[in-house]
Amino acid sequence: MGLPKRMMNQFGQMNKDKVDSVSNSEPVKSNKPSVSLQSLSSMSERIDHIASEFDVKALPLSDISALQTSLTDSGLIQPTQVRAQGLLTQLAYRHYEAGPMNVEEALEDHVNTLKDKSAVLADHKESKQLLNTVRNLISAREQKIHAA
Repeated sequence: MGLPKRMMNQFGQMNKDKVDSVSNSEPVKSNKPSVSLQSLSSMSERIDHIASEFDVKALPLSDISALQTSLTDSGLIQPTQVRAQGLLTQLAYRHYEAGPMNVEEALEDHVNTLKDKSAVLADHKESKQLLNTVRNLISAREQKIHAA
């Protein structure tokens, strides 16, 4: 259900000037060696690792596909949750003109539109789960920044 690679590349090209003009926040630096997501045992470790890589409050559209892949690879989005797997790229398509995307706000808007439509229940459940995961990423990132 995700968008084709060609379309994601176009997002990156359209967004390049906007991203360059916005001050990007640096990922949280740590002295830890690079770790594969499969080797992280607890969910909080996986969330911390992804939160240190991606700032979902101001995420460049070129990083949407990488975030989606990381969430799937880490097991935060299950392989059976096809709707959740494609949701971020769908939201990016809707928000591509806005520059860096606030994933939390985009997901909240999406969940609110599902209330007004006769949507499949799975859409609503998977969107809410993804929104909770994104909020956990925001919280983990804020804790790392305050701790540093």
